Amino acid sequence: MDQFIPWKRNEGRVGESWLARMRWELLRVPTLLQRVKPEVSIPTPSGLQPDDIRAMRGGLPWERATWGVHLSALRQFLRWTGNPCADRRSLWALPTGEPSHRRWISKTQLLRLLQKARGPEKVLVCLEGLNGLRRVEVLRLRSKDVLFDEGALRILGKGRYGGKWRTIPMHPATRAALVNWLKNKGSAELVLPLSRSGADAMLRRLALRSGFDMKLSKVSHHDLRRTFGRLSHRAGMSLVQLKNLYGHTSLDQTAGYIGLDRDEMREGLERFARSLTSPPNRL
Repeated sequence: MDQFIPWKRNEGRVGESWLARMRWELLRVPTLLQRVKPEVSIPTPSGLQPDDIRAMRGGLPWERATWGVHLSALRQFLRWTGNPCADRRSLWALPTGEPSHRRWISKTQLLRLLQKARGPEKVLVCLEGLNGLRRVEVLRLRSKDVLFDEGALRILGKGRYGGKWRTIPMHPATRAALVNWLKNKGSAELVLPLSRSGADAMLRRLALRSGFDMKLSKVSHHDLRRTFGRLSHRAGMSLVQLKNLYGHTSLDQTAGYIGLDRDEMREGLERFARSLTSPPNRL
């Protein structure tokens, strides 16, 4: 490990943030393996066997995006060490289908949160659940980035050292919540001056007050963001529009994010097929 990271840095192909993430992913491999195979003790990832990787894949309920990062880091390290597992392609294919844990809330639950929310809670839920912002984007947002004349928001995307800017339209309810909330704020002030843990605690209190049971009270910021995309797509918004609103880099990422599963895609293809075989309208 101590030699791999400097070697990877000297390659000059990746930045420091990715190197730090790779190091973190590799350091936690022994802990993850012991979680799914308590009887096994592996001192370093270089000692991994195919069955160890399969056990982690079968025992960790991660999302596709999380697996993508972890498997990429692990496979590069194993290839560097000469571990033959790196060349077994079947071990590194990203999982298909949806994860077993909840990824979004229902329309009724989102409306319940909005009805119970007050002040900063309302702003938080609107920005994430009605405009699809990430938590980090909400916490970076300043009053000057709320463009009431244009009905838009200037959003600084994720990234440790700052992401890309994008401008997106505001949902009418988001606009109404921000008009009231920003009345006495200066242009350079943060819209919600909260820490990450503070935002988490606020959302947790709101969920409990809104009548969510113990399972649903764990609703997260990403649940709201994903819910926005899922409900918007079902209401007719295209994947291209959602991709731009989300700040994603690909349509595949957006489709997976909102849970556009195979059944929905199959239904869409069947509708398309029927449209091609239907007799043309005659005047």
